Formats: sequence, C-alpha cells, structure tokens
Amino acid sequence: MDLKQLIKTGAEVGDNLLLKVSKNGLEAVVVSKDPKVPINAGSLDWNALRDEIKDEGVVFGLLSQPQVRAAGGYLVAMGREAVPGVNAKVKYYVKPTVVRAPKVAQNNNKVDYRELGAIVNVPKDKLLLEKIPPTEGCAGKTVCGEEINTKSGKDITIKVGSGVRLSSDGRQAFAEIEGKYMLADGKASVMTEHTVQGDIDLSQGNIAFVGQRLNINGAVQPGFKIKCKGDIFIAKGVQNSAVITAGGSLEIKGGVVGEAVVIKSWGDVSIDFVEGVNTIEVKGSLTVTDSIIQGRARVGGDLRVLGGKGVLIGGHYTVGGSVYARELGSDGEVVTEINVGINPRLAEKVEKLERDKEIWPEKMTEILKATTALKEMQRDEKGNLIPEKVELLRQYNAMLPEAMEKVNQITERENELALEMDQAANEAVYVYGILYPGTKVTIAGATRIINTTEESTVVYFNKDKQQIHCRAMTPEEKAAL
Repeated sequence: MDLKQLIKTGAEVGDNLLLKVSKNGLEAVVVSKDPKVPINAGSLDWNALRDEIKDEGVVFGLLSQPQVRAAGGYLVAMGREAVPGVNAKVKYYVKPTVVRAPKVAQNNNKVDYRELGAIVNVPKDKLLLEKIPPTEGCAGKTVCGEEINTKSGKDITIKVGSGVRLSSDGRQAFAEIEGKYMLADGKASVMTEHTVQGDIDLSQGNIAFVGQRLNINGAVQPGFKIKCKGDIFIAKGVQNSAVITAGGSLEIKGGVVGEAVVIKSWGDVSIDFVEGVNTIEVKGSLTVTDSIIQGRARVGGDLRVLGGKGVLIGGHYTVGGSVYARELGSDGEVVTEINVGINPRLAEKVEKLERDKEIWPEKMTEILKATTALKEMQRDEKGNLIPEKVELLRQYNAMLPEAMEKVNQITERENELALEMDQAANEAVYVYGILYPGTKVTIAGATRIINTTEESTVVYFNKDKQQIHCRAMTPEEKAAL
C-alpha cells in the first residue's frame, strides 16, 4: 500500500489491528481496530507483525521493539525529519556604529556620513566582519522510504563602502585605513573624518578619534577632552579645563581661555586669541591671530602674533624658531619672558645630557680606581685573591666598557648640541610696532631685559660679542609683514 493510502485509511495487520501513518509520514502506529477492545500486548508476535508492516509498505525506521503510546496503541516506525539549511549570516568582530537615518547635506543632496553616529575607532587591517556560509540542509525520509525534500540556506553578499576591502573569497572585510567604523546603507565603511555639529558637552562626551580630521562646529565646554590622531578644527573656542590633543595640526576659531586648559599638537596651531592659558605645547609653529595675554607656551617652530591687535603681553614662551609680533609687552611693564632658538626637543636633550654628565664620568672614574686597586692587590698576593675579590674584579671589568661607551657618547652629544645651539643663535624676536620695557629675551643662553621703549625693532644675538642687541628693522623686514 502506498503512503497516501496508509495516511488516509491505514491497513489491517495482525489480529484485529490497524496500521496507520501520520500526515507528515514520519510515524507509523499500530492501534486496535475496535477502540473499545485494547491490544493484548502479551499476545503480540512482534517479528511476525513487523513482516506484515513491511509488506504494507512501511520499510524505514522500524523500531526493534514497539513503544507504547500515551494516546493508545504502539509506535512501530519513525521516519527522519528534513532539516532545512541555515541561511548565511554575518559575524561582527567589531560592533560598528549603525546609521539608519542619514543626514542629507542641503547643498548637494548627498549623505554626509562624517556627521553621524558615535565613534568606533579601528586600526588599519583590522578584521571587521566575516560571512558564515549557508548550509545545504539534510533531506528527510518517510516511514515508507520516500525522500522529503528540504531547502538549502540562502547566501548573502557582503557589501562594503569606502575604507574597507574584501578578502579574495569575499567572505571577510578588513579596514583599509584607520578611522571611524560604521554601517551605512548596509555597507561597512571606515571614515577618516568626523564632524560634531554642536558643542562638546554632556550630550557628546569626550571624543577620541584615530582618523585624519575631527571637526567641532561648536565650542569645547569646560572639563571635556578632545583627542585626534590627525587634524582638529574647533569653530567656537575652548573653555577652561578642557584638554585638546592633536596628532596633526590644530585650528581654533575663537579664544582659548583659562589657566587649566591644555593644548597639545604635533603639527602647526592657529588660534584667534589666548588668555591665561598655562599649557600650550606645539611641535610646529603657533599662530595667534589677535593676542596672547599671560600665556605659557613651548613651541617647536615660530611664534606669530601679527593679525588684529597683534599683541603679546605677559607670560613665558619657549620657542624653537623666531618670534614675530606687532607689540610685545605692555606700558605697565608686565613681565614677558621670551626664550627663542630653544626647541623644546632641544631643551629636553640638553637636560638629559646634563643628567648623564653627572652620572657616567664619575662612575667610570670609580670603576677605574676600583679595578686598578684590585689588580694591584692581585699582583701583591701573587694571583691568590680570595673568591669574593675575584668576582668583584670580574664585575668591574664587565662594567668598564659600558661606562667608557657612555662617556664617549656624552662627548659626541655635546658636540652635536653645541652645533644645534649655534644654529639656534640665528633666531630672533621681530617686533613691528612697540617693544615695551620689562620684556625679558633669552637667545643662545644670553639674557637681556628690555629697559627702553623700542619701535620696529629686531632683538638678536650678536655672536661676536656674545650679547643680545637691538637694531632697527630693515625696509625689507617691515615689508614682510
């Protein structure tokens, strides 16, 4: 009998028994033809009954012994259920920022993804996601031996945007650059630029970005920290106790105000005005558009205060290059200290050299004295030094080459730094307007306190006299403004 008939009417087997198959074809049961008369289990000949069941077409999944069913009768065969394939899926190794409602720029109707979502930083070559392939599934089989078809899992194609590359088999996505990782329009992307439209405050929190440019189209409120591996642009100033760190250049429109503000940049820095800031560290040049009042800065390149008022009043400034200002100091003779030609990096080298000079020459002298004394003792004892003295001599002999090498390096570094210091003596202070008394200028280790008012003047180091002098600006220098 075929499967459909077994499902519909069943088949008579044994003594007053009925063989029936479930609608899905996965179970075969034996029940009593008369529901009022239960099956006498003791009278069943299972081996003979099994042969009859086979003759009726139930040939797959026959049980070695029938199993009692709670609903009555016995389960005699079980088919194999079909297992559908599992769809392909994406495994995320880094959870991205997901952009579902991108902002559209008004001018060109293009989506500006730089302005969207929190920042998830990823390094270059980071594995971002991977496709887990679909499975084919496993076909089933009815108790009559008929195959039950199944569907294979659906495949997917990974889509990537800018800054992301696919592996050759299309299964893995890697960051092609370092930056902000996000999913936009279903595509994994890494962006090198991020923009915040408002202020940096509690609604945004601190920001750390490894991309090439961070734009803040507002102000940085007190106490917040901004850090970017690349360039930073801030549209509306920086307030007290904020910390700004740029691996590239830094541009601040508006002012930087407050003694607890920290500004650090490994590139050039441009600020509209500075007031009362104690920590400004710039590897490149510092340009202040309007004024600096009571600041403290360490600048690797030039310091320029030439736009607007162009005044530099009060504070302490260590500058690797030259200083250019319209006005320097004030008529109140506020102490303004300018140290030019001393790159912060050079100053650190000098400090380290001085520390080493205090240690290694003296240490080498002590080793030489101790070694000489032990060798004389060894000679007097005809080579019979006690083991402790022998070990001590061995240690001194091992230490001597390192100490000598350190002393030689100190001499070489002294010569190199002397050359750098000589070159630093070429830097100067250029004042295009008024240079006020009370200004303290240091160049090449020499210091001069200005005690008269000067106009359109250059403060420079006279190498012949080893002194700081003032001279009038040349027409060419004035024209350079």
